[in-house]
Amino acid sequence: MKMEHDLHMTKGEEETSYFKNSRLQEKALVETKPVLQKIVMEMCVDLLHPTMTIVDLGCSSSDNTLFFVSNVIKAVSYHLEKFSGHPTELQFFLNDLPGNDFNRVFQSLQRFRSSIDMDHKGEPIPAFYIAGLPSSYYTRLLPRRSVHLFHSSYCLHWRSRVLAPTTHSLVA
Repeated sequence: MKMEHDLHMTKGEEETSYFKNSRLQEKALVETKPVLQKIVMEMCVDLLHPTMTIVDLGCSSSDNTLFFVSNVIKAVSYHLEKFSGHPTELQFFLNDLPGNDFNRVFQSLQRFRSSIDMDHKGEPIPAFYIAGLPSSYYTRLLPRRSVHLFHSSYCLHWRSRVLAPTTHSLVA
């Protein structure tokens, strides 16, 4: 069995699917929302680049994926409204193993965009782009120094191997 290709959550919307059984992960997202908002707000202040790149590692295929995206959009929108910041575009990469059901997430994007528009009622909304990144996060996913925020909520216990210890700082 090749973990990167064979391991995945149960697809679809059946009783045993991840879609129907991801309440604990949703609760974690709700509980950590203030921390995420604080981090995103700080990044907006320090961001010199017009595009903020965000990667959700191990996002899977439930509504939680877009809940995280929505929280980031709300935090950036709040910053733009409150501080008249420069327009920021958001690039989201949704990462998980190729066997996971990205189709469900992508099929809901039009509805998601409509709900974002309705939630903001005329407030500034940053332009945002969402792309899938089906691959193992044990390999390089994107170019060096191209990501402003990595997010991982509840995927570390699914790791298929232990990372090798490093002797250098992971923070640049």
